Amino acid sequence: MSKIDYQALRELAKQATQGEWVAFISSGTGTYAVHTPGDKRCEDVIKWTGFDGQNNAENNARYIAAFNPEVVQALLDEREAQSKRIAELEEKAAPDSFGIIGENIRTQDNRITSDPMFCVYQKREIVVDADYDYDRIVWVDEDGNEANKRQSRRLELLHENFREPPEKWRRVAVKDIDEFVTCCFTEQGCKDYLAANGHNLRLPFIYVKSGFRNAEYIGIRNWLAGIRIKGE
Repeated sequence: MSKIDYQALRELAKQATQGEWVAFISSGTGTYAVHTPGDKRCEDVIKWTGFDGQNNAENNARYIAAFNPEVVQALLDEREAQSKRIAELEEKAAPDSFGIIGENIRTQDNRITSDPMFCVYQKREIVVDADYDYDRIVWVDEDGNEANKRQSRRLELLHENFREPPEKWRRVAVKDIDEFVTCCFTEQGCKDYLAANGHNLRLPFIYVKSGFRNAEYIGIRNWLAGIRIKGE
């Protein structure tokens, strides 16, 4: 079906005969016409000989009478009111920031990832067994303060020579792990977060994960992607 030109349909309805339309059915004479109440004989709005001989002539005539210009205009008025209401709701439900998010979702580099989920991580040190995998050895005192480079070298020499370090020092193996901080729909959202809070994080970075088969996330992301910046 081709696209309906609602404005052209409204203009045609305005120019047609106004008022109620009634189907005039005379099966005996094969007359199937449409007229307005009070018409004199043969002053029908529609008297189409094409109805004659049709298998569904009576129903066709009744349908045309029912779908008269006033009905058309009433339906168009209702549609227009609904369209305005939908626009009002969308404007209230979607602030400008949502339009910017939608634009970023549509245009950003998704890092070859399906339904990308941009996440901020930071590096966090945890204590591990020195006999296994670790990133570095640190010496900490009884107050939890880490030794400086000079102190660490001296303490490590004592350890390598099987000599006991001063009582206040303890040798600890540590390893960096990735700790999740927050998640955004867009990479720009992560960058904005880091600009505001990155100073509180240790070695932060952005990593892209996938929302694959996460119907809830995908549904909201697709909705945001459909929101345009106002004025476009």
